[in-house]
Amino acid sequence: MNPHLKLLLAAALFTAPACGAGLPPEKIWQAAPARGSPPPATNRFFVPPELARIADWKISFTTRAGETWLGGGTHLAWHHRGQWKVFASTNQLGPEQPVGLAEISDGRIWCATSNQVWEFDGRDWLAARLVAGPIHSLAATRDGTLWIATAHGLLRFARSTWIVNGLADGLPSEDVLSVQEDENGSIFAETAPGWSRFEPEADTDAPRTEISSPEFNLANIPEDAAITLHFRGSDPHEQTASSNLLFACRLDEHSWSPFEPAAPVVYSGLGLGRHVFQVRSMDRNGNREAIPAQLEFTVVVPWYREARLVLVLAGALLVSLFFAALALNRHRHLRHSYAQVGELVAERTRQLELANRELFHSQKMNALGTLAAGIAHDFNNILSIVKGSAQIIEDNLADPEKIRTRTARIQTVVQQGAEVVDALLGFSRSDGAPAALCDLNAVVADTRRLLGDRFLHEVEVRFEPDASLPEISAPRDFIQQILLNFIFNADEAMTGRKRIEISARLAEQLPEELFLAPAPAPKFIFISVHDHGPGIAPEIRARIFEPFFTIKNLSARRGTGLGLSMVYELAKKMHAGLAVESVRNAGSTFTLILPVKP
Repeated sequence: MNPHLKLLLAAALFTAPACGAGLPPEKIWQAAPARGSPPPATNRFFVPPELARIADWKISFTTRAGETWLGGGTHLAWHHRGQWKVFASTNQLGPEQPVGLAEISDGRIWCATSNQVWEFDGRDWLAARLVAGPIHSLAATRDGTLWIATAHGLLRFARSTWIVNGLADGLPSEDVLSVQEDENGSIFAETAPGWSRFEPEADTDAPRTEISSPEFNLANIPEDAAITLHFRGSDPHEQTASSNLLFACRLDEHSWSPFEPAAPVVYSGLGLGRHVFQVRSMDRNGNREAIPAQLEFTVVVPWYREARLVLVLAGALLVSLFFAALALNRHRHLRHSYAQVGELVAERTRQLELANRELFHSQKMNALGTLAAGIAHDFNNILSIVKGSAQIIEDNLADPEKIRTRTARIQTVVQQGAEVVDALLGFSRSDGAPAALCDLNAVVADTRRLLGDRFLHEVEVRFEPDASLPEISAPRDFIQQILLNFIFNADEAMTGRKRIEISARLAEQLPEELFLAPAPAPKFIFISVHDHGPGIAPEIRARIFEPFFTIKNLSARRGTGLGLSMVYELAKKMHAGLAVESVRNAGSTFTLILPVKP
């Protein structure tokens, strides 16, 4: 082959790895050529006679200072300053069945048992770390790192931090049998599939950390609050999964905590003022974040410890208590007043009920007294006709024609008198007749007949009957008493020429303004009494049905104020309604509304 070609080929082969060296290997553990296994441990070491009977010594280790350690069973022996010191373990309070011993660069002695790593502090053995799987061996390298080969990965202790390497870091198997360091300082791990070499240059980029605390306003945290800080990290090249990163944190320039897996940090009882929380992460290659992530927050005095605010709130509380006391006292007085008013109302109600019962009959008799003059005049006319007719018959006994004429005349006036007497007897009954079917046109006509000829001569009373009115079941006497009260009030409301219109009609809609609502029904009969008086003033219209309320106090005909109140009670007993329309200087209309039930 051409020598120049050989030179170019050699240069290419030499420079190719160098070009690739700029790119990090895929993992920090790479497959390596097979290495010779370390010489098997031998039990041929010197055991002093005084120690031979204590334990079955399995391992021996000599430190750089020339001190000797023996291990076996539940005992460790240390030859120090010409004397042997024995460490015995009971109930796993010390190393038992030691697997190996090692010394790191700072002179500390380590011991591995089947599932735990121990550290000697110069006086006693302290448990350093519990390991999940069986430990096969441990070794200390020149850079001060302690390596532990276990059935569940490779564990190393460097710079006060424990780091675990496994399949995710390039090892072909979790079960690591041993660890060796060659003369160049390279670290090799032995697994069943083969050897792997530690390549720390494969990942030199440190991870990055983010901090958050979403539940607080970081500029205004109460002094007594507990603040929870969350953080997470990420590896730039994803050599180490986020869940495998380790974190160390500190607050306000205090000491850094050991590197541990991510977990929320909770602080409480912090001092007032500004605080700085810092976190830095480390990956599975031991790369530590150079510039830690930090979060600033401020702790402030809670409101109940702020003197000015407490004073303001105390003042507000005192004012509130003062007004609350006033309100309570007012409420107590009002309750007492309400109780007194309730007693007065109850007493007044009882008196009104007694007055209603006592005056119910007297009201009728007052109405009869009002009619007495007209009725007496009518009966005087009837008796005069009877007396005159009897005299004429007595003087003309021989004239049959005159006798028949006068006899018919007597019968006519007697019939008129009997009708008046029947109406008076029905009106004078105090309990009222039971409800019965009645023709309202006839009821109004009979009521008009009760007024007598004399009343009808003084007051013009017109009635407009409605032939379409159906018969209804109602107390006839109650209707008559209500109409008589309406008529007498209409008479007293007018002066000069008096004229009253009575009408009856059938309707389906109720008026908008009612003093008393009737029972629900598909149709209603309205019986209205209209006068041509001065009307009722709007300011007193709402009180016209109140007991003892009258507008005739200053007139010669002083009223009792019970007429319309009796009308209201009678209408309520019949489940009827009442309506009043009044226009100043145009008269008033009082309407009795009777429900027509199907």
